[in-house]
Amino acid sequence: MKYKLIAIDLDDTLLTSQKSISEVNYQIIQKAVLKGIKIVLCSGRTHNAVIKFDNDLNIAGPNQYMITNGGAVIEELNGNIIFQQTLDNQFYRDFVHFTERNKLNYNVVDIFGNTYTSNSEFIDRYTIMQANENANGLFIKTPDQLPSNFEITKAIINGDKHKLDSISDMVHKKYDENYFVVRTGVGFLEIFPKGINKGSAVEKLADHLNIDLSHVMALGDRDNDIPMFKVAGLAVAMGNAVEGPKLESNAITDDNNHDGVGKAIKKFAL
Repeated sequence: MKYKLIAIDLDDTLLTSQKSISEVNYQIIQKAVLKGIKIVLCSGRTHNAVIKFDNDLNIAGPNQYMITNGGAVIEELNGNIIFQQTLDNQFYRDFVHFTERNKLNYNVVDIFGNTYTSNSEFIDRYTIMQANENANGLFIKTPDQLPSNFEITKAIINGDKHKLDSISDMVHKKYDENYFVVRTGVGFLEIFPKGINKGSAVEKLADHLNIDLSHVMALGDRDNDIPMFKVAGLAVAMGNAVEGPKLESNAITDDNNHDGVGKAIKKFAL
């Protein structure tokens, strides 16, 4: 068996446009699990927003894993944390000041999956979407209303494509030297600790499981999937992927609405 771990992005990869797992994808993933292949959902989402899809796939227990918060957290499906990296309170305060100076909409996520913003006059729809996915509520608080040891797993600048295109260079210039900045989807420009991404998380998990990276397969569609494409033995871009992942992939499968994940697993791993 060549591939022992398959890392799968969620949105626009495993999930259809209706945010569901197709029957074809479900059945093929079940076959992979029965063969002993580790199916690892690898997402920018938080625990609550990922675990429900593991449940849908009937994947559970201490010997199964997920990567959340864009690689900032690796955990067993029973909740045991293997790895976690946060951004400290000083970063959080500086980030909020940066967004206020530049009139940007934002949200941040803490280690418990709670969503916070100090935007009160207008809350961007992507912030609301983030909070709904996290299923832990949305808290409107300024930095001074939060504990002095408040830490986050990631910071997100929100806006439509035109808005994020117009500010992307500014954000990269501000944060690239000390942090990892990446577009994770429509409406989301995210900032993580330096060296924290899906690729570093896949590396750590593979090492934890004593799996050689040549035996890892990765599937994704966005720029935040590129780091795991770079470390995996086989990188498969979705048919609906943006240009970057396609250029970094070894193969391109069908799109997320036509069972692309299942077709790739069947072709390369079963």
